[in-house]
Amino acid sequence: MTRFVLLSFQLSVITAMSLIGTALAEPPFLLDEIARQAADKQLKERFGEQQFAPKGGFTLKVGQPLPNLVWGHPELVATVVNDTTIKTRWFNEGFEKVRTADKPGRYYAYGEAPAPSGRTLRRAMTCCCVADDFNLATMARKRILSTKNRVKPESRHNEVADMVRHWRTSEEGAVELAAMLREDRRLGPPRIGQWQMENATRQVRLKRKLMGLDSKPVVKATVRLLKGEPAPVLRKAPLEQAGITEAHVRKIESKLDQWYASSSEPMAVVIARNGVIITAKGYGTLDGTPVTVDTPMLLHSAMKPLIGLQLAMYVDRGIMKLDEPIGKYLPDFDSPRDRNLTFRAGHVHATGIHFPWELAFRRLFYFHTWHESLIAHCKREWDPGARHRYGVVGVILSVRALELLRGRNYWDAMERDLFRPLGIRNVLPGGTGFSAESLARIGVLLDNRGKYGQLEVISEKTHAAILPTSLKPYFPQLNMRYGIGLKNESHFLGPGSYGHGGGCGTLLAINPEKHLVFAMVRNGQGKDFKKYRSEVTALLREFTEK
Repeated sequence: MTRFVLLSFQLSVITAMSLIGTALAEPPFLLDEIARQAADKQLKERFGEQQFAPKGGFTLKVGQPLPNLVWGHPELVATVVNDTTIKTRWFNEGFEKVRTADKPGRYYAYGEAPAPSGRTLRRAMTCCCVADDFNLATMARKRILSTKNRVKPESRHNEVADMVRHWRTSEEGAVELAAMLREDRRLGPPRIGQWQMENATRQVRLKRKLMGLDSKPVVKATVRLLKGEPAPVLRKAPLEQAGITEAHVRKIESKLDQWYASSSEPMAVVIARNGVIITAKGYGTLDGTPVTVDTPMLLHSAMKPLIGLQLAMYVDRGIMKLDEPIGKYLPDFDSPRDRNLTFRAGHVHATGIHFPWELAFRRLFYFHTWHESLIAHCKREWDPGARHRYGVVGVILSVRALELLRGRNYWDAMERDLFRPLGIRNVLPGGTGFSAESLARIGVLLDNRGKYGQLEVISEKTHAAILPTSLKPYFPQLNMRYGIGLKNESHFLGPGSYGHGGGCGTLLAINPEKHLVFAMVRNGQGKDFKKYRSEVTALLREFTEK
C-alpha cells in the first residue's frame, strides 16, 4: 500500500485542549469526548486528504481479478463515515471497462468514496500489470546496474528491495514500471517527470470519458501568424540597440559576480531591452555541469505567469472567460455559493478555500489530475472574492478546468501549444526545470503585448486584460491591484513594472515603458538573496531612469 496521509490525533487533542482552556477539573470522560469531537471536526474539514488504493498494491499480475479500492486507514474513516465501501471501476489502456487483468500494461482504477460532507471523493490511479512469471527483483537489478552512479554490491540488495517496494506500493512507481517495460519504443533517456506527465495526460482522457466529455472534440488554442511587421525577439545585437553602455553592463555583471561569490548558489540571469540581450550569464554547477542560460532550474510560483498566459490564449479565442465560474467546467464547484469562484478569483487568490501550504507542497499539483476533488473537501473560510490570501489553490482549479477542454495535462499542453512555437524546448515537465533564456523569451513576449517575432500568442486587448489592475470592479471588497499570473513589481524595475517570482528565487520582471526584461532562475535563494536582488535591480532602475 502507499504511504497514506494520516491526520494527527495529537494535533486534534491539542486543539481540543485549547478549546477547553483551563477546565482541567472536568471529569476525564468529558475531556475525552471533547477531544474526540475536535478530532472528528478536523478529520471532516480535511477529509479530502484521506487516500485509497487498490487492495494488494499497484502492481498486478496477468489473469488476476482486479481488486477493490480500499482506504489507507479505514478505522479512521469509519469514525466520520458510516459506509467505508469505495465504488470501484477498472479500465484498460483503451479506457474500456474491465474486471480482469488479461494482458500486461497499464490499468486504471477509478473510485467514488462516501465523504462526511455528502460530496463524493473521486480519484483515479494508474497500475501496472506484468506477466505472471515476471520477476520484479530481476528488473530492479538491471535498472540499478544501468544507472550512471552504480550501487556498491554490499548495498545492492537493499536498493533492489526499495525499488520493488516503490513499484508495488505507489502509483508513481507503477507509472515508472509501466514506462520502463515500454522503454525500447522511445529514443534516448526520458526527462525528469516525463513519464508522470504522460500518465497525467492519460488520466485527463479517462476523466473526460467518466465525465461524459469524450464524445466532444478537444479544444486547442494555438498561436497565430502576425500580420504586418514582426515584433522583437530575444536576440544578440550591438548594445547600442538596447540603449545601454558597456560601462553600465559591466557594473551590472560585476554585481552579479559579487552575488554568486557571496552565496555560491547556482543561478542564471538574462537581461534584455527591446529584445536585445544586455547580459546572459550562468553561475556555478549543477550535477557537475556548469550552469548556463539554457540550464533548466526551478520555477515554483514563477510558473504562474506561464499558467496565466495559457489561460489567456483560451480567453483570447473566446473559448473561456476570465469572469465565468470555474464550476462551469468542474462539477464539484457548480453550486450557488461558487458563482463568484471565477477564473479571475482563482488567479488573484480570492477563492476563500483553505488549502494549507504544507498540503500544497506535499501534494504538488503538477500531475494530480483529480486534485479538485481534494480541494472540494477543503474548508471554506469566506465567500469567493471577499478576501485575498496568496496561495496556489485557485491556479490548481484553473488548470484542472482547462485540461478537460484540451484533453491533455496542462503542462503537456503548454509545451505543445506555447513553448514549441516560441522555440522553448529545454524544459522539464511540471515547472521543475525552466531556463533563464526560456523565461526571458516569455518576458519579451509579454513586453511585446502578446507578440513574438511573426507570432501572435494573444491580442493586445487580452494582454491588457491580464495585467495587474484594480479588483474593485470585480470584487468590491478587494481594494488592491492584481493580474492573471502577474503582479506589481515596480519595486524591482520601476513604475508600471510587472511579473512574478518564486520561492526558490526565480524571478521574471518586465518594465513595459522601458521595454526591459529581467529573468533569473535558481534552485534556492541562498545567502544574502534579498540584499543582492535589491542591488542588482537598483542598477537596472538606474539605467532605465537615465
